[in-house]
Amino acid sequence: MSINIDFNKTSIVLICLYWLTACHNQSGTKTEHQLFVFGTLVNLTIWHDDDKATEHAFDEISHLFNDMHHQWHAWKPGRLTSINQQLRAGKSVSLNDEEAAFISSTIRLSEQSDGLFNPVMGELIHVWGFHTDDYPLLTPPPEQAEIDFLVGQQLNTSRLQLNGNKLSAGSPHVWLDFGGIAKGYAVDRAIEVLRRHGIDNAIVNAGGDLRSIGRKGNQPWRIAIQSPADWQPVAELTVSGDEAIFTSGNYQRYKAFDGQRYAHIIHPDTGQPVAEVVSATVITEQGIKADAVATALVVAGSENWYKVAQKMGIELALVIDDQNRCLCTSAMLDRLENLTVDCVTVNQL
Repeated sequence: MSINIDFNKTSIVLICLYWLTACHNQSGTKTEHQLFVFGTLVNLTIWHDDDKATEHAFDEISHLFNDMHHQWHAWKPGRLTSINQQLRAGKSVSLNDEEAAFISSTIRLSEQSDGLFNPVMGELIHVWGFHTDDYPLLTPPPEQAEIDFLVGQQLNTSRLQLNGNKLSAGSPHVWLDFGGIAKGYAVDRAIEVLRRHGIDNAIVNAGGDLRSIGRKGNQPWRIAIQSPADWQPVAELTVSGDEAIFTSGNYQRYKAFDGQRYAHIIHPDTGQPVAEVVSATVITEQGIKADAVATALVVAGSENWYKVAQKMGIELALVIDDQNRCLCTSAMLDRLENLTVDCVTVNQL
């Protein structure tokens, strides 16, 4: 994350699981399960001594992820398409409790990022042609006048009114697109399912975006962060208990035309693809937050990413810029092991 769905998420496998330690004297049994969903391969690694509980949890997660495809896909027919059609027609939408809570969370995270994570500008993403499963795109960019018009519509969460379970929008150009947060939300929901089945040791890895709980037997989970330049490990780190580690990047999904490359992550203030920060990795307690913050840091750029991380309450963050420089917070540097490049902390810049 079976169904091939693509939430237009920015990350690919920048973070991969490494089995770096020997397995011995573990309690429980390790099982691995795979789904292809959210346009990527989702791996569930579970360490548990009850095979039936593991099987039931995996089945529930499989159904949950398939349901989320129909619920939150940004441009294919489904619940979100219906919500967008009603909002763009000037109608109020009645949401169920789960939908209202999710949208409320996205609004809050967008506001915390000063709109750099923006779930409202789906129409701008659409005119660039990025509502597609087929990359790279070889079509020309949209006309500047069309971009300028949509930027002028101030398509941000201030256009939304959420009162209880009633959602309305103040513009016919509002187009909700949760590509920058949907995988984080799905991973969190999967962890909830695992815990409900009594599973306390597992990792859910959605194409490199992951959240872990507990340990791998008597060993901690360990991962490697890869460089978008050559896919070689930048560093390794030991996962500490319950953590979400998400990466957003602008390097795989793009439009190429007339010798110019246009990344699929759009800056809401300019309507133009971002280029300065190639990837951002964030560690925090929830997938939904890590997902949104990683996107916001890519949009913020190399001069402002740290301020945005601070504002959103993130201590553990790393970015790689278009010069292949590794920049990180001091807390993140303390966590990195076996570095293969020089990572510079903010206070060293």
